[in-house]
Amino acid sequence: MFNKEKLLSHLDSKEASNVDKILDKAELALIDHKPTFTDFLNPRQLYIAKPVLAQIRDLKYLEYGGYNKAERKMLALVPDYYIPDMIDPPLTVLNITGQFKFQQVSHRDFLGAILGTGIKRKKVGDLVLYKKGCQAIIAEQIKDFIMLNLEQVHQIGVQVEEISTTELRIEPQRTKEIRDTVASLRLDSVASSGFSTSRSKMSKQIEKGSVKVNWKIVDDTSYMVDTDDILSIRGRGRVEIDEILGKSRRGRIKLRLKRYL
Repeated sequence: MFNKEKLLSHLDSKEASNVDKILDKAELALIDHKPTFTDFLNPRQLYIAKPVLAQIRDLKYLEYGGYNKAERKMLALVPDYYIPDMIDPPLTVLNITGQFKFQQVSHRDFLGAILGTGIKRKKVGDLVLYKKGCQAIIAEQIKDFIMLNLEQVHQIGVQVEEISTTELRIEPQRTKEIRDTVASLRLDSVASSGFSTSRSKMSKQIEKGSVKVNWKIVDDTSYMVDTDDILSIRGRGRVEIDEILGKSRRGRIKLRLKRYL
């Protein structure tokens, strides 16, 4: 049907193992002529898996995360004649509310409470925080378990109810366009421009493993980046290399970057 070994040959052992499981589901979708679904995948797993799946004849994939800009998504793997309206992704949204007016709670608090019930991370998608609580996008199969067992978040009692994805309180993504020139497409040079810091300080951040390229830690300051690469630093957001605009009169590379705030 397709050559797994060839499809996985360019990946390291850990990434190959993750994609291998997805390929098993792809094979099943083609054999049974019906959709199969992955668990929620993080951005790095999606980045690795999608180009591999795109090489498989007669197969297509669709992404579902509850909303368009979701970071964690499950993939539907289907024969290529399927249309989206034929697919019902097995995810739902739980609205988790409590008396949080006088107690600040974080993404980590909500995620910790959910995982503390015994649920695995791969069954949980994005968590959307708002003033009254959190809207958790989860695999449908764990809905009843969470509703029965999630009683507290940060020692505050909570109520849990199922809601529609249309009720998600998604705030518009704020971005800032940055136009700059750099001597080269080295990671330290581009990241210092995107995050508005000195190259020497950025080099230290990279060397200590604080910087990711396409959701993978890169500790080599001379690593070469390219268009569409995503650079991220925990606590400082993300920068996307939106476009390389050619060279300036002095031979420097002109860039358009998109900073996610």
